[in-house]
Amino acid sequence: MRPQTPSLVTFDLSGKVALITGSTAYIGRASAHKLASLGATVIVNGRNKEAGKTVVEEITAAGGSAIFEQADLTQADAMTEMADRIVERLGKIDILVASGAGASQDSLPFRLFQEMSTDDLDYYIKTHWLTRAYALKAVTPHMSKAGGGKVVLVGTDAGRIATVGESMIGGSTAGMMQMSRALARELGRDKIRINAVSMSFISDAIPRWGESSEPLQDEKDAAGNHKKGMLDKLKKRMIFDVQCEDIAETIAFFASPASDAITGQTLSVNGGLSTPG
Repeated sequence: MRPQTPSLVTFDLSGKVALITGSTAYIGRASAHKLASLGATVIVNGRNKEAGKTVVEEITAAGGSAIFEQADLTQADAMTEMADRIVERLGKIDILVASGAGASQDSLPFRLFQEMSTDDLDYYIKTHWLTRAYALKAVTPHMSKAGGGKVVLVGTDAGRIATVGESMIGGSTAGMMQMSRALARELGRDKIRINAVSMSFISDAIPRWGESSEPLQDEKDAAGNHKKGMLDKLKKRMIFDVQCEDIAETIAFFASPASDAITGQTLSVNGGLSTPG
C-alpha cells in the first residue's frame, strides 16, 4: 500500500525542467505560468522573442523560474537544436508540453475540404501533427537517457469528433492522438509517460473564424447586423465556459506525479460540448 501523503505534494514540480512549445500566448502561456507556479523551471518557446521575454518576465515577477528559447516548431532541426541547448544549459528536460502552431493568430482558418489547396493540406498536417512529432523526436532521447519523463500533447476535439470545416485539422490531430497511444507503449519502456489534452472553443483565445469558408462564418442580416452563426451555436451547446487556465490545469495534472499511473490517454476539456469515448 502506498504511503499517505498530502494531496498537494503530488502536484509538486520542484526541481523539474519543463519545455512548453508555443508558449508565448494563449494555452502555452497559461501552461508556462501554471507549471512555474508548481515549482518547475520553465522554458518558454516561440518565434517571437519579445513575446517570449514578456512571458518570462511575468513568471519571474510572480516568483517563478523561466528562460526563453527561440525556435520554430514547424522546423524539425530547430527543435532538435533547441532541446540540445536546453540539456546543455540545464542538464535535463523532465516535462514536454507540445502546444502551439495549430491555433496561433497567423494559422490557417477553418475551411471546407473542397476549398483547400494542396499546400493547405500539408500545412494542416504539419501544424497539428508533425510539430508534435518533431518535439518528441527532439526531447524523448534526452528523457530516455535521464530515466524518464512526462509528455503532454495539446490538440483539438476535432481529432475525436467529426466536425465540418475541420477535416484536415481533425484528421491530423486524430493521427497525432493515435501516435501518442502507440508511443505510450514504446516510450513506457523508458519510463516516459505520454498523454494528450484536447479542447474545442476557448472563450479567452481568439478563434480563427473571420477568414473561414463562408458557410462556416457567423451570419449577418441585410443590414449587416450580426446573426447567430456556427460560432454562436457552438457556444450555446457548451454547458460550462472553458478558458486557457482550464487547459493549463489539466496539463499540470498530466505533467505531475499525480498522473503517474496514466499513459496513452486523451482527456477532453470542452465544457460539455461533446462527450467522446
